[in-house]
Amino acid sequence: INKTLDKNPDFIECYFLLSDIYSKTNKPLKKIEVLKKAIEINPDFNKYVFYNLAFTEWQEGFYKDALNHINKFDQVNKDKAFEEKIKDLKEKATFAVRQIQNPVPFTPINLGKNVNTEFADYFPVLSGDKKTLIFTVSIPKEEGIEIKSRNDTQEDFFICESKNNIFSKSKNMGSPVNTEGNEGAEAISPDGKYLFFTSCDNHRRINQHGKSYGSCDIFYSEKINGTYTKPKNVGEPINTKYWESQPSISADGNTLYFVSKRPGGYGQSDIYKSTRNKDGKWEVPVNLGAKINSPKMDQAPFIHPDNQTLYFSSNGHLGMGESDIFYSRKDSLGLWTEAKNIGYPINDKGEQFSMIVSTDGKEAYFSAEYEGGYGRQDLYRFNLYPQAKPKPVIFVKGKVYDADTKKQLSANLEVFNLVTGNKIISNISSKQTGEFIFFLPQGEDYALNVNKKNYLFYSENFSLENYTDTLKNVFLDIPLKKIESGKSVILKNVFFETNSYKLKEISFIELEKLFNFVSTNKEIKIEIGGHTDSIGSRDKNIKLSGNRAEVVYNYLINKGIDKKRLSYKAYAFDKPIADNKTSEGRAKNRRTEFTILE
Repeated sequence: INKTLDKNPDFIECYFLLSDIYSKTNKPLKKIEVLKKAIEINPDFNKYVFYNLAFTEWQEGFYKDALNHINKFDQVNKDKAFEEKIKDLKEKATFAVRQIQNPVPFTPINLGKNVNTEFADYFPVLSGDKKTLIFTVSIPKEEGIEIKSRNDTQEDFFICESKNNIFSKSKNMGSPVNTEGNEGAEAISPDGKYLFFTSCDNHRRINQHGKSYGSCDIFYSEKINGTYTKPKNVGEPINTKYWESQPSISADGNTLYFVSKRPGGYGQSDIYKSTRNKDGKWEVPVNLGAKINSPKMDQAPFIHPDNQTLYFSSNGHLGMGESDIFYSRKDSLGLWTEAKNIGYPINDKGEQFSMIVSTDGKEAYFSAEYEGGYGRQDLYRFNLYPQAKPKPVIFVKGKVYDADTKKQLSANLEVFNLVTGNKIISNISSKQTGEFIFFLPQGEDYALNVNKKNYLFYSENFSLENYTDTLKNVFLDIPLKKIESGKSVILKNVFFETNSYKLKEISFIELEKLFNFVSTNKEIKIEIGGHTDSIGSRDKNIKLSGNRAEVVYNYLINKGIDKKRLSYKAYAFDKPIADNKTSEGRAKNRRTEFTILE
């Protein structure tokens, strides 16, 4: 061809032939060069050259050129089959030009040679305290072989720990999680207790981790005493005979987001979620809908611990190139808002994939292939600009134990928003340590209820309204008392209007807990006591405390509790638990409690 062009440089057919060769040999810049030459020789020779050139320019990030050439093609096109393609490419190129004109702050920092390997590193996940980093590495199937194609590799997990904000040398996690097969696209629960991941190679041979349902399945492993256990299949209805992959777990561990190619979606792959019910079983997955899922590939979901912000990758929403990163937030009704492109230069002409955001919302971590890296793909981090940040969350941890023996206990914990009454967290403290970890949005007030069989339930409330240090954890110390005569519980989440015995709406969550406790423990009898501070006359406080206790008493009776098992008493300010000289002390003394009589 080149010899022909040397003799006849205007032989236009040669340039079209060269463009096909460059297309098949993945030399797009050369392809652009020869197509421009063909147009220069004769722009009317083949009108489709403008579309071919525009599309290639768009792929390579020459968006203004692409917009110019697609407009020229639109002027001469008579083929209705191209009308939709013209519209699509115009929209993409126009969008990309505007994005470049309005860039977002972005300074990626390589995580360094301690973390990154000489191979392709991707799908990073970070524990809630930012101390554990796990990621997928595409390593050679056999040590020392040259990687020429994907058939020469397998996927394993690597892990590294952070101390004083410096990551240790990454290392292969080893068995039982890693096998000779492919393990990848993982998610770690924010408390670090569970690792969810994808394992494939099914149909060709038995999955290395046991029973499988389809081409790729989601598995999980629990961390006990610092070691991850042998993985188990998450099972149906999450896994099917179709492709399931790329899990992301909510902060409370009860909602699993993942990608599936099962029928009935919006596109080639969709993002779904499944919620764990009271019995610990996963419910039938729900498609996240058209605001998230497109007619093409929507993948790599990451639900932030704020439980309101979802980051994901898509080539179906309006973007810059092969695949862009988007984010969406829940509105006041809990519905996902329209997906928003995270912007240029975070997104560019290439494929952007698997971005996560730290618990404090300040940093994003992702995989990219930039010059000066250590391998084929490296892990990077960057400071996330304000508009794309999730809602700040606070790291809450604590310990449940027997009040008398100090022995650690596994107990059920529930956290409610004190304003809305919505349940935010449902968790269980560790059997081994009694400890628990969860994350709560900053700036709200919360109610906590803890219960365990044969123990009095525990009630507490706390505020994160003015708590600004998102990396400094809140510690909740929770001693549980055995059910014994004389033991009392303050109903800290039963609230009344000021100087009134009218219950506030939020109180009914705690009253329901009290009802369940009395219903379950049918042999006990309780006294409900009303207490006030020392402000005002004794007669006034006797009446107020008595009325408040009676309201709780009547609530239980109306719910079906035998009144022979109940009594109530007005204590006024006779039994203070704090100093009535301070506002804080008086607030503690204004309380409703119940006492086991027998």
